[in-house]
Amino acid sequence: MSGAFVTDVRRCAEKYSSRKTLGPLLLDNRGLQALLAYRLGRYLLHGRHGKHRYYAWLLWPIGWPVYYLLSRYVRAAFDIRLELSADIGPGLYIGHFGAIRVRRCRIGEYCSIGRLTDIGPAGDGPGPVIGDRVWMGLHVHILGNYRVGSGATVSAGTVVQRDIPAGALVLGNPARLVWRNYDNRRFL
Repeated sequence: MSGAFVTDVRRCAEKYSSRKTLGPLLLDNRGLQALLAYRLGRYLLHGRHGKHRYYAWLLWPIGWPVYYLLSRYVRAAFDIRLELSADIGPGLYIGHFGAIRVRRCRIGEYCSIGRLTDIGPAGDGPGPVIGDRVWMGLHVHILGNYRVGSGATVSAGTVVQRDIPAGALVLGNPARLVWRNYDNRRFL
């Protein structure tokens, strides 16, 4: 948990250059609060199998109630749902809050998510696989077994209904390729 969350905090601190310490960052950034709850839950779920498995067993009696309270607070107050079935890489940035749902998918490192975003499977099938450094604007829907290549940019209001190549800029409903080798580093 600690390595991925530290990367999340550093990424958030880059966006908020005036706030470098954890306390003010956590108070001001709702996405970071949601990531704290998610990282705690994933650590409790999978941490007992790693090198610190003895510590994980000690954390269980207090860890799960704390996770439950944090995750319910984030859902009720900010409407951000990062379900434990999702595999989210370190460095995720959630800049806005409201109607964000991420479940049964794989999201790579250093991605960004906007509000009103829904990422998950279509029905009971497998979920999407999103590469590293993918920027997803607000009101993006990626529902189904699709692959979004690393460095892709999914514009606001886009509904992904097919695989997106790496480094592409897509927009629209359904998603249309606008630019092949688009550089999204200034947004990340």
